[in-house]
Amino acid sequence: MNVSKLRYPYAALLIFFVFSMLFSSVSADDQEVASASISEAESVMLGAYEAVLEAENLDADVSGLLVRLNDGAKSLSNARMAFDVGDFSGAKSYAESASELGYGVMGEAKLLENAAADARANSSWVNLVISVVGVSVVLISSVVGYKLFKVNYYKRLSRMKPKVE
Repeated sequence: MNVSKLRYPYAALLIFFVFSMLFSSVSADDQEVASASISEAESVMLGAYEAVLEAENLDADVSGLLVRLNDGAKSLSNARMAFDVGDFSGAKSYAESASELGYGVMGEAKLLENAAADARANSSWVNLVISVVGVSVVLISSVVGYKLFKVNYYKRLSRMKPKVE
């Protein structure tokens, strides 16, 4: 057998293994980056959900934020599915999209939360003023009513003539 004829298949096989090792190491790096992106997106989305819940507890209108949270959850779900099928660049892209939506929702939720807190504080002041005015009106009415009753009572009493037999 000719040794030179055997060299080419072995060389080709060696080159194939070298390239597959390079691609698998790149693939492993991509996998780690995609996994980290998905983990970050999950924590961002959790923070966004909590921020929206806090804003909703302060009676803020969060309906628009819920739609955007749903879009972020869809992106996160797409990222997980892409990761599961080995599309690590797609998974990273979807995860970054979910993170971006989550950060946007968190910012808007904080603004709505602050606006709702300000509205609640203003409402408290209005209620306080109304209460003070109401109590003052009741007190003044009571004093004036008592004085009128007293004057009227003495007038009726003085008109009464005692009968002496």
